[in-house]
Amino acid sequence: MRGWHIWTRRRLWAGVACTTLVVLALTLRRVGAGNGGQVQYDGPAFVVSVVGVLVSVAALLVDILRRPDTPPDPGAVLRQTADALADAVRIQWAQEARLRRLQDPEPLNVRWRWADRLLADDTRNIRRGRPVPEQRPDDNCLASIATAFEEVPSRRMVVLGSPGSGKSVLAVCCTLDLLRRRTHGTPVPVIFPLAAWDPGTTPLRTWLLERLVTEYRPLAATTDGTSLAGAGTSSAGARTSLAGALLDAGLITPVLDGFDELPPALYGTAMRGLNAELDDGMPVLVTARTTAWRTAVECSDVLTGAEVLELLPLEFTEAKSYLERTARPTRGPRDRRTTVWTPVLDTLQEDAHTPAAGALLHILTNPLMVTLARTVYGDASRDPQELLDDPRFATTAGIEEHLLDAFVPAVFGDTGADSRWRAADAGRWLAWLARELERRGAKRLAWWELYLCVPRALRFAAPALLAQTLTFALAAPILLSSVGGDVFVFDDKPSLAANLVGNLVGFAGGLALLLPVSVARREGRTALRRQLAVCMATAAAATLGYGLSGGSVQFGLQFGTVTAGWVAELFGGAVFGVLIALYFGVAGLARHAVPLGLPWAGSPTGRLAARAGSGLFALAGLVMVGPWLFGHGLGTWPTVAGTLCFAAALCLWAAAGRQGVRTGVAHASEGRIARRFMTGLLHGWAVCLLVGVAAGGTVGAVACVFSAVETSRAPDLDGRRLGTWTHRETPDGVRTVTSSTEITVILAYPQAGVRPMAYPHGSRPPDCDRRCESSKTPVTFRVAQGDLRILVDGARAANAVNMLPELPEQSRTWLAQSAARHPLDRFLLPGAMGGVLIALIGGPASGLYRALSTPSDLIRAANPHATLRTDRMASLSRSGVVAVMTGGVCSVLAWVFAARGGLDHVAAQMWVPMGTAALALTAWGQLAVARIWLALTGRLPWRLMTFLDEAHRRGVLRQSGAHYEFRHLRMQQRLAASGAQATQEDSRTSAPTVPTA
Repeated sequence: MRGWHIWTRRRLWAGVACTTLVVLALTLRRVGAGNGGQVQYDGPAFVVSVVGVLVSVAALLVDILRRPDTPPDPGAVLRQTADALADAVRIQWAQEARLRRLQDPEPLNVRWRWADRLLADDTRNIRRGRPVPEQRPDDNCLASIATAFEEVPSRRMVVLGSPGSGKSVLAVCCTLDLLRRRTHGTPVPVIFPLAAWDPGTTPLRTWLLERLVTEYRPLAATTDGTSLAGAGTSSAGARTSLAGALLDAGLITPVLDGFDELPPALYGTAMRGLNAELDDGMPVLVTARTTAWRTAVECSDVLTGAEVLELLPLEFTEAKSYLERTARPTRGPRDRRTTVWTPVLDTLQEDAHTPAAGALLHILTNPLMVTLARTVYGDASRDPQELLDDPRFATTAGIEEHLLDAFVPAVFGDTGADSRWRAADAGRWLAWLARELERRGAKRLAWWELYLCVPRALRFAAPALLAQTLTFALAAPILLSSVGGDVFVFDDKPSLAANLVGNLVGFAGGLALLLPVSVARREGRTALRRQLAVCMATAAAATLGYGLSGGSVQFGLQFGTVTAGWVAELFGGAVFGVLIALYFGVAGLARHAVPLGLPWAGSPTGRLAARAGSGLFALAGLVMVGPWLFGHGLGTWPTVAGTLCFAAALCLWAAAGRQGVRTGVAHASEGRIARRFMTGLLHGWAVCLLVGVAAGGTVGAVACVFSAVETSRAPDLDGRRLGTWTHRETPDGVRTVTSSTEITVILAYPQAGVRPMAYPHGSRPPDCDRRCESSKTPVTFRVAQGDLRILVDGARAANAVNMLPELPEQSRTWLAQSAARHPLDRFLLPGAMGGVLIALIGGPASGLYRALSTPSDLIRAANPHATLRTDRMASLSRSGVVAVMTGGVCSVLAWVFAARGGLDHVAAQMWVPMGTAALALTAWGQLAVARIWLALTGRLPWRLMTFLDEAHRRGVLRQSGAHYEFRHLRMQQRLAASGAQATQEDSRTSAPTVPTA
C-alpha cells in the first residue's frame, strides 16, 4: 500500500501549493484596491516577494510530483501488500460475521460428505498421488472443511448444498479460518460473489482484477508506487497494478460464492471460463446449489482438479444444542436452568407423532429456518411453544410462513438498535418492495427502477418541475434582481411567472413526445418524423397564439422587437421548453435513465484529460472574475459565467479524481470519446438543422399569413394624426410615426459598431453594465422595407425593445402593412435563420452528451451505493461541461451575428437549463423524484437508501452488484403475499358500512 500513501501525500502538498496561490491572488486584489481600483505596488521589494513566492510554489510542485529515484523491491512490496490485504479482508468479513451473529456463540455445525464422483474431477487430477483425508466424526464441520481444503493437493474444492443449507455462511467462516492460519507472505483468501460476474462478456481474470480494485482501492496502485486507474489491467511497459501482481504471484485464493446465482444459460460458459482462466497452481473454493452444479457439469465439464463435497441436512441434536445455547435462560423445575426452547425440544425428542411436531422436526433440518427461529424467538414477547399447536402449524409450509412473517418485526424490533426504523413501518415498506418485485416478476431491486413506481402522469411532469426548480435555485438571485432586465428581459413578475409556467409545460410535453422511453428503444427515422411533426406543430401554435394575444408578429421575425405581456412570455417559455427537450432527444437521452459511469474509467490518460479540462474551466472562470480580483466592479453577466465555470471545474475535478464504477463499454479511451463527440456533433447538426429550418419556416409562414390578414383591414393613416402621433409615408414606401410629445427612452449600447437598443421608461436593460443613457425626447417609429427601427432625437436609430405598446393599436397595424409586403425578407428567411441557430447550438450539445453519456456496468458494481455515487458525479460533471460549452457557443453566436438584443438573452437563458434540465433525466435525479413521491404516499421512507442499507445490515436484504435482493426468494414471496393480504384487510376495514333497514 506504499504507493497509495505516496500519492496521498502528493495530493496533500499539491493542495497546499494551490492554497498558497489563492492567498497570493487575494493579496494582489487587496493591493490593487488600495487607491480607487488602481493597482499600487510598493516598489521593487513587492515584485521580488511575489516572484519569490511563485518560484517557491513551482519548486514545491516539481518536488512533490517527482517520482522516487530508487524503486522499491517488487517482492517486498507484494508481500507487504498481501499482508495489508489480509488485514482488510479479515476486518471486512469479521464485521459481516458479526452482522450474521456467527460468533454468537458459533455457527451451526452442518455436516458434509463427499459428493457424487460424477460431479468431481478424476481423482488422479485431484490427489496427484496423495490421499485426501476423510472427515473425522468429532471435527467441527467448518474447521474440517478448511483443513480438507488445505490438504487437497490441488487446493480446489466445490461445496454443494440445497437452498438455505448454509453455503454462503460456510464461505465466510472458511475464509476467516484460512486467514487465521495464514502466515506472512502466503496467499490471501478473498470472497467474490459470482452473481456480479458476466461470463459471456468478461474473462474471469479480468473480473477478479476489477473486483479487487473496486473492493480494495489501494490495489489500483502500481508496483512502482504510482496510481494506475486501469482497474487492475496492465499498462504500458512493466507497469502492473498491485491486484494483477498479486494474482500473477499466486497470492490470491478466490472464494467464488454463489455459482447458482449466474443465469442458467451461462452455466456452461462459466465452467469453461473457470477451467481456462485459472492457472494450474491457483487454489479456488466454489459454492453452489447441487442442482445448478449438476446442470453445469452435464452441459459442459467438471472443474479441473476440484474435489466436491455436499452439505447434509442439519441433525436434530445439532439444532437442539444450537437453539438451547442461543436462547434466553429460564428457571425450570427444581431451579434447573432451562430455556424457552427446552420444553419444545424435549417434546420433539420424546414424542414427535403429532403433525405439528413432525413439521417442526423437518423445519429444524434447514440451517436457514433454524437461524430464523432463533431470531424470531429471541425476545420475551414470543414463546416457541406455539409451534406445537396442531391447528396452526400442522404443516411445514405453515411453520415456514410463520417464521418468515415474524422475521422482519424481530430484526427491526430491537430497542437497542437504530430507533429511526420502527418494526411496523419497516415491515410495511419491505412488503411493498416485495409486492412491487413480484408484480414485475423480478428478483432484484434496482434503485434506478423505483422511478417506474411513480404514476405515469407524474413521470412526465416531475422531470420538468425538477429541472425548473434546479434552474431557478441556481439563478434565483439573478432572476429576482433582473425583473426588468439584467440578464433576462422581463418587465414584471407576472411575465417571469408566465415564462416559467410555459417552460414547465413545454418541457414536460417535449419529454413525453420527443424522447424515447429508454435508451434501449432506438426509433431511428420514426423519431425524426415525430420530432418534425411536434416541433412544427408547436411552432405554428405558439406563433398563432402569440399573434392573437397582441404580439408584434405582424412586423416580421426580428430580434429585439418583442411585445411585453405575460401571454407572450407564456408562449415563449413553452417554445423554449420544447427546444430543450428536442436537444435532449437528438442527443440520445431517454425518459427512463440508467446509471452513468465516468467516461474515463479504466483510462489513466482520460483522467488526466478530465483534470486538464477542469483547469481550463477554472481558467475561464478566473478570466471572467479577473476584474474583481483587482478591485473593479463585476457585472451580472460575468458573475453568472464565472460562477458556472468554477462550478463546472469543481465537478469535473472531483469526478476526475474518482475511479468510479466500471463502465458498460470495453474501454472508454480518449479516441472513443472523441469519436462519439464527432458522431454526435454531426448527427446533432443534421437533425437540428432539418427540424429547426422546418419549424422556423413554419413560424415564418404562419406569421406571414397572420400579418397579411391582420393588416388587410388597416386604415390609411398617411398624413393623419392620432392623439400625439403623426403618420407619414414617403413615395418609396417608408412609413414613420412621430410623437409630438417627449417620451423617456433608455438607450443601451451593447458594443461598439452595433445599433443601440431602445427600452421604455422603467426598464432595466441587460447591458447597462457597459453603457446606458436615459433621455426624454420625441421619438419616431420608422418602417423601411419591413424593418422596424426607432429614431431618437430624429437621428439616432435603435432597435425597439418593448416599445410598441407606446403606439396606438391602429398605428401599429398601419406600420405593419409595410412588413407584410416583404414576406421573404421579413418572415421566411428569419425563420430559416432561426433554424440554423438552433442547429449551431444543438450540434455541440448533442456531441457532448453522446461523448459523456457512458452507461455504468451494473453487474460488476461493488454495491448499489457505489453506482449511485458514480452516477451522481458523472451527471454533475456532464451537466457542468454542457452548460459551460453551450454558453460559450451562444456567446460566440451573439458576437458573430452582432445582435445582442436577442442572442445574448438566448445564451443567458440557454446554458443554465441545458445543464440543470439534464440532471432531471439522470438516474440520480429520477431517484430524487421517486423518493419524494414514495415518501409522501407512505410507501417508503424519506431516507430510502439508508433504509435499504439498514435492511441489508440486519439480514433482510443482500447485495448483488448494483442491486438489492431479499435474503431468500421465499422471503420475498411471503412478504409480498402478507403485504397484499394486509392491504386488502385495511381496505375492507376502512370501507363504509351501509346500514340496513
